[in-house]
Amino acid sequence: MKNRQLYILMLLVIAVTFSGYGQVFTQINDIAAPISGTGSSNMATVSNALAALVNPAGLARVESLELMTGFHKPYGVGYFNSQIGVAAMPVGKLGTVSLAYQGSSTQYSGNTLASESAFSISHAFYLQKDIISTLSIGYTVNLYQLDYGQSAGTSGDGSDGMDLGSGFGFGLDLGILGSLHERSWVGLFAKNVNSPEMGSALSSSRLPRSLAIGFGYEPYYGLTTNFMIFQAIGNQKTQYRAGLEYRVMDWLVLRTGVNTDPNRIGLGFGIEKWGVLMDYAFISHPVLPETHQFSIGYTFKKHD
Repeated sequence: MKNRQLYILMLLVIAVTFSGYGQVFTQINDIAAPISGTGSSNMATVSNALAALVNPAGLARVESLELMTGFHKPYGVGYFNSQIGVAAMPVGKLGTVSLAYQGSSTQYSGNTLASESAFSISHAFYLQKDIISTLSIGYTVNLYQLDYGQSAGTSGDGSDGMDLGSGFGFGLDLGILGSLHERSWVGLFAKNVNSPEMGSALSSSRLPRSLAIGFGYEPYYGLTTNFMIFQAIGNQKTQYRAGLEYRVMDWLVLRTGVNTDPNRIGLGFGIEKWGVLMDYAFISHPVLPETHQFSIGYTFKKHD
């Protein structure tokens, strides 16, 4: 039985791997503080609503309604901001569903020069679950919107420029997650497997695609190690990520991680008390300024 489950997982991994090759907008790896604090390496071990953004198969592990939101200014620049919002809820035997929003915009002198938005609906369910192993699958349908804002105009700040238009596109993400004894995990996530395009004719552009495989291991309770390989399709460089999460107390989690190309370090912590989730992450960069990330959420599961 155990061997058959492993064979099924291997076949699904191979199938998604070959379907994902070929490049949402700007590729942002620093999605939210609980992710970035591990060097964005914990794709295989995320078990809350944020799984909708890194591997929808992980949503199958959500046990109650969860709400999460986060924001940051990449590299500390004042004109660029990014935010997310996620809601996930189990629906009995049907698995778990999630609604999510990701947005970023560039502003100058109070005028929005460009904005990117993604509205997503995700669904995840178990193919196999017993006391020894689990196997879940998840998918996400994304509606992408890109607003180009206005040209500089005679004022030069975009306040009296021409409308440069907007674009829409649809993307499909697939995720797989397997575990043994809830101590070892392996996950696969393919972004935009349908190779979506935005625009038409000569103005069309293909949205970026990526493929990631992640591993997690809990050598003892409270300590989780993560490793992930990330490949943006069309980019010859492969990114490697590794990180740790250590639950110092029932209400306090410490995180750290690194990744390559570019070489970056992530540090962070999370506080979980009375159902409230508060997280912070610091992300370095070899050239650009550091990034500070914050997120807050609430879980409706029973708590002390």
